[in-house]
Amino acid sequence: MVKIIKNLLFIISVLSIGLILGACDGNDAGGDAGGDSPINLGVLLPMSGAQAFYGIDMNNAFMLAVDQINESGGVLGRQLNLLAPADDGCDPMMAAQAATLISSSDAHFVVGGFCSGATIAALQEFHDNDLIMVISASNSTRITDMGLSQSFMLNSPATHQVDKLIDLIHHLGVTEVAVIHQGDDFTQNLSDISHQKMPGEGINIVTTQVMEIGVPDASAIVTAIRNAGAELVFWAGYFADGGNMVRQLRQGGFDGYIVAADGSSSTEFITAKGDVGNGVLTLSTPNAQISPRGAIFEADFQERFGTGSGSYAAHAFDTVHVLVAAIEAAGSIEPEAVKQALHNLDYQAIIGRIVFAPNREVYYSNFLVLETRDGEFHLFDF
Repeated sequence: MVKIIKNLLFIISVLSIGLILGACDGNDAGGDAGGDSPINLGVLLPMSGAQAFYGIDMNNAFMLAVDQINESGGVLGRQLNLLAPADDGCDPMMAAQAATLISSSDAHFVVGGFCSGATIAALQEFHDNDLIMVISASNSTRITDMGLSQSFMLNSPATHQVDKLIDLIHHLGVTEVAVIHQGDDFTQNLSDISHQKMPGEGINIVTTQVMEIGVPDASAIVTAIRNAGAELVFWAGYFADGGNMVRQLRQGGFDGYIVAADGSSSTEFITAKGDVGNGVLTLSTPNAQISPRGAIFEADFQERFGTGSGSYAAHAFDTVHVLVAAIEAAGSIEPEAVKQALHNLDYQAIIGRIVFAPNREVYYSNFLVLETRDGEFHLFDF
């Protein structure tokens, strides 16, 4: 009997070693066995709430990129598989839940990220699960301040945006500026950087106001701005409230310059402003309609979805191609190899040249200025 038990224990130990060796043999990232299995992309986007327009538009661009890449043979002989988007609602609590959902799925990488506050709330979860995220639109410097080595920010950071704003202010010949933010990570970050940079450039921030998201009455803000003697208002907020803010500024008698941040670089911002929006300037990174490299993408997008692409669709499309370029350069989906490939990347995208600085922000700024005229954005060249 003892001999039988010993033999059984020996067989069990041999089988256990075989299982362990089998599990370790040929694995790639995230427990993936490689071979012909698909490379799964998790998606973090606002699919509900005030910014859902962006989320849907960006997810469409992800789908277009993935389908085109797969039709061309895939990546390293494997197909890309876009997982259903996890809805962050541009809300940190929802984003934390969405991140848990993605990290518990079969995702090998993560793409997306529109609202910076939501993206920030998700990044630690991805870091802890060794999931690289290429961030499409979120661009608060608080993302890179976290120091998480697996996050790469494709959009020009808030510092680049404020630098462009300072150049514009000098061009317009004004010095007295009011800043309005909305209290979240993205807009507060823009306000903070403005306060850091503008005084040294001879620009005086005469008042800083907060318009909470979704609050309709801005009359007190308008009064404060007029009393402060502002010559230019920097609206650091999102398009959903931006149109209302512009209307109330004009109706309240402010006749100076209004400059909106890239969170308002949406055609819906034009519609929301109405006729009083003529002459409003908006900071933006290139979209498909403006970029010289965007014509083919725009035509493909229109054919596929029956509508023009939005402001961050090209960013989303580029996100997938940047990640694929890094995977191909690495020859693997092993996280450390792909991270190193991203650090070494020099890629000409629709939105501009993509080279990552050591802190994983893009090195080259691609911010430009748009002017609203006759219900459309036009390049404001200076």
